[in-house]
Amino acid sequence: MDLFWLEETDIPEDAGFTLFGTEHIKAVVPALISAGTLAFIYCRQRKLRKVILAVISILLPLIEISKIIFLQRAGHFGIGHLPLHLCSLSIILYPLYTIIKPGRIRDFLGEFGCLILLPAGIGALLFPDWTMYPVISFMSLSSFAWHTLQITLPLCIIFAGEIDLKPKSILCSTAFLLLVTIPVYLFDRHFSCNYFFLLRPVPGPLETVYEKFGITGYLPALAILVILIILITYTVIHLLSHRRSAENPTLP
Repeated sequence: MDLFWLEETDIPEDAGFTLFGTEHIKAVVPALISAGTLAFIYCRQRKLRKVILAVISILLPLIEISKIIFLQRAGHFGIGHLPLHLCSLSIILYPLYTIIKPGRIRDFLGEFGCLILLPAGIGALLFPDWTMYPVISFMSLSSFAWHTLQITLPLCIIFAGEIDLKPKSILCSTAFLLLVTIPVYLFDRHFSCNYFFLLRPVPGPLETVYEKFGITGYLPALAILVILIILITYTVIHLLSHRRSAENPTLP
C-alpha cells in the first residue's frame, strides 16, 4: 500500500515511526545539519542574508498551505488542523522580522524567535507529534522540513551576532507568550482542540510531566518547564554571544 499521500486516519496503526528510532534519527540529523549549514552560510555570506531570510519567510507559509490543501483533498481538514500551534507563530513573525527596518520591534521579534520559537522547533523535531505517519510520507516530510526552517532563522541571527539578549528580553518574550496562550487555551477548551498542547501532552517530556502531575497539575508544571527552557536558552545564547565577541572583537 502506498502510504505517502494518506492522512493519519487512513494509515495502519503500525505504519508510523518511533521516537529516536532509526528512521527518526535519519530524519532529524539531516534536518539539524541543514539548519546549521544555512546558518553558516548566513554568517559568511552577507550578500545572501536577505535572500535566506526571504526564502525562509516564503517557504514556511507555502508548506503550511500545501498541508492544508493536502488535508482538504483527503477530506480530513478540520478545526484541529489550523495553524494555531506555538510553532505556527513563525509564519507571521518571521516575515515581519524580514521586512521591517531595524529597531525595537524587529529586535523583539528576533528575541522571541530565539528564546521561544527556536527551542519549540527543536523540541518538535526531537519529539514530533506526527509519529503516526511513516517518515517517508507527505505529512511527515513536510513537518520535518517546516520545523527545520523554523529553527534556521533564529540560528542565523544568533551565530551572525544580530541578536543582543538582555534580561528584559526574557520578560518581554514570556509576556507575549502568555498573551497568545490565553486565547489559544480558551479556543482549545471551547472546540476540544489541543493547540500549544495545553489540554493533552505528546510523547516525550510533556507526557512525563502529565504522568507525574496529573491533569490538575499539568498546566502549572508545563508553565514551569517552559520558563526553565527559556532561561536555559537565554543562558546558552548569552554565553555564545560573549564567546563570539571575545574571539572576534571587530565583528558586529
